Amino acid sequence: MKQRILETAEPVFTAKNKSKRLQNPAGERQPMKAIDAKDLHHCYEYESGRTPPLDGVSLTIRRGEFAAILGHNGCGKSTLVKHFNVLIPVQQGELTVAGLNAKEKSNLRKIRKSCGMVFQNPDNQFVSSIIKEDIAFGLENYDTPQEKIPEITATVLRTVGMEGYENKSPHMLSGGQKQRIAIAGVLAVEPDIIIFDEATSMLDPEGRREVIETMKRLHDEEHKTVIMISHYVEEAVFADRVFLLNEGKIAAEGTPEEILTNPDLLLQAGLLPPFAVRVFYDLKNAGVILGRCPLTSTELAEEICRLK
Repeated sequence: MKQRILETAEPVFTAKNKSKRLQNPAGERQPMKAIDAKDLHHCYEYESGRTPPLDGVSLTIRRGEFAAILGHNGCGKSTLVKHFNVLIPVQQGELTVAGLNAKEKSNLRKIRKSCGMVFQNPDNQFVSSIIKEDIAFGLENYDTPQEKIPEITATVLRTVGMEGYENKSPHMLSGGQKQRIAIAGVLAVEPDIIIFDEATSMLDPEGRREVIETMKRLHDEEHKTVIMISHYVEEAVFADRVFLLNEGKIAAEGTPEEILTNPDLLLQAGLLPPFAVRVFYDLKNAGVILGRCPLTSTELAEEICRLK
């Protein structure tokens, strides 16, 4: 049964405030829904007798939200988000993306323009050996006037911190740089929603840091709806809301503080808590009580320094 975490007792959480109200351009009090899924089911033909990847998933992601979907390998995360831009059609259930019914074939083009996706391996997204040509490819598919393409290309490269790379080859870059170029290609067509499908899993720590910082900037400064799926729980610390996927269902949802500091809940989903949370409970079991449960190594160090 899905758990919605509404209250927590011990420990006291103090991560950064996530309560900033999200508003749509019309200034309405209630935020628009970027994604609204109800009772989604999906089963691949070759999986007879197994638990289906999606077995009644229902969730809502608000416009402008940074949402993290966590789960162990093979739990259905990629299957779920590929429904969001209709790479996988809806078999059963209801799905609305950016206000459009994903089951209507006439909405396919609009949904894919509104909902971009960055995949695990950036090399699989490149269609040209020159970066500016690669970014232009998506723009040309949406009939962007040729005279506007250089300006758009320069703008999106600047947004991801890769300005001046227009004439370079993506295959000469580091993993993190490649992924940022892939993000630029997605940004060029101005999607409202950007999905990161295990986008850091093939990167070294520095590359992961670069991509996470880019996600945060797109959310905080460009006001994009960011949906990140991962099995690295530490990456979900920066999200507004975390969804825990297990056995084809949403097992729980809540803030990072509510989900990531609950070891039993994470272990049931086949995930380990963040390092700082594990240390907190190890110290607690040893009789050393910190003032709060940290989510990051920096917060952990601060709490240890406060010990008397």
